[in-house]
Amino acid sequence: MPPLRAPTSNGEVFASPSFDAVQALVEANRRRLNHADVQVGRLPLRELRALARREVLVLAGADGNATGPLLLAGHQPELSHPGVWVKNFALHAFAKKLDGIPLHLIADADTLKSTAIRFPVFRTGDAASVHLEPVAYDTFTGEVPYEDREISNTEQFQAFAEHVKPHWANWGYEPLLAKVWEQTPPLASNIGQIFTAMRRQRECAWGCCNRELGVSRLSRTQAFGRFARHILADLPRFRVAYNTAILAYRKANNIRSANHPAPELAEGEAPFWVRTSQDGRRERATPASDVHQLRPRALTLTLFARVCLGDFFIHGIGGGKYDEVTDAIIRDYFGIEPPAYQVMSATLHLPLPGFASTDDDVEQAARRVRDLHWNPQRHLPPGSASDLLASKTALAENEPPTTDHAARKAWFRALQLATERLRPRVAAQLPEAEVELEHLRVEVAANGVLQRRDYPWVLYPEATLRPFLQRFLNGVP
Repeated sequence: MPPLRAPTSNGEVFASPSFDAVQALVEANRRRLNHADVQVGRLPLRELRALARREVLVLAGADGNATGPLLLAGHQPELSHPGVWVKNFALHAFAKKLDGIPLHLIADADTLKSTAIRFPVFRTGDAASVHLEPVAYDTFTGEVPYEDREISNTEQFQAFAEHVKPHWANWGYEPLLAKVWEQTPPLASNIGQIFTAMRRQRECAWGCCNRELGVSRLSRTQAFGRFARHILADLPRFRVAYNTAILAYRKANNIRSANHPAPELAEGEAPFWVRTSQDGRRERATPASDVHQLRPRALTLTLFARVCLGDFFIHGIGGGKYDEVTDAIIRDYFGIEPPAYQVMSATLHLPLPGFASTDDDVEQAARRVRDLHWNPQRHLPPGSASDLLASKTALAENEPPTTDHAARKAWFRALQLATERLRPRVAAQLPEAEVELEHLRVEVAANGVLQRRDYPWVLYPEATLRPFLQRFLNGVP
């Protein structure tokens, strides 16, 4: 697999393996997992997978006896950016092509980390004015899992779309936020469910209709309970495999952070969260924890989804990197070759007015400023200081050998003096060059804000977002 890097150009797509390879990988995954001589939760893996599949499909409103491949993707129920959202459209397309079932796992056991949306704000034509301005749609009360995160300030949430209208007054278009916020179900109070409803309404209107299931509901299935009990009962061996995989990933990627890609498990600590109440409090699981209140951590969720549930998983860049760790756990703990998955992401810029300056322009201007100081001869007015120029040229062409240290010291000092004599001849050009360099830097920095790839999808106009996403329904990367 090539290095996992988010695409940078507008409209660019990253997909590895390629779209054309997916069908063969799905078929290979099904053969590999259904013939694995492994037991999980006192069931052969094949039987546990069949149980998990039936339960999940029924909970997602599908036929529990459907036999086509089960294709998975997942994300938190946040207002994600288009580069994340493309996975859902590709998931639908793959399932249609393979006569399978597309299932999006809503990671509602993850915490909501912010209640603000960042808007690009600027005065038209003024690069120096460009900045990000966060605006809160609800009062932030600390990190709470989405499954328990109710709206704290209903008035603030309902008035949000009207409140932020001035922020897009000079964008040249009306973002989807203006429409989708007004369509919020009047009785809805859970933020994750509201954002999910916003997204699904757009998806279905644009031809993408996947099955969906929250991780909080997945966690209460019999199959997940068997999986969790299996790990809790065998925690010392699982902990070794888990921690070894994390440490190997850090070493391979020169990572020093103790929290990346995930913290190691302490003695007696299980790879789950325990939901202790409905106010968002949770704690780390132990072998004595109530299985019915367990929620998987990130690595444990993809471990269950890939080994015990689905036939193929579509990850984003972050998930794809972390699943290098999951692959190692699957090999070490279950003793099987991990099923293949795809990593997909894309970049779509907001259709905002930008500035003409580029990084190359900045580098060229910075080189000019450096040259005016160190190589003033390159910028002399025609016909000026010919004697000084000839002197420096002669010095440059008669560099002493590297072995003659005394001669090189004298030569270098003479070269410095020649440069110092030339500088006054170009001094008038320096202020203008420095002003131009700063101007270019400001414009490039402004473009960096205007062309960020991580703006939430509600800030895009339908005319830009819809055709981009619908490309993936036709399998066009």
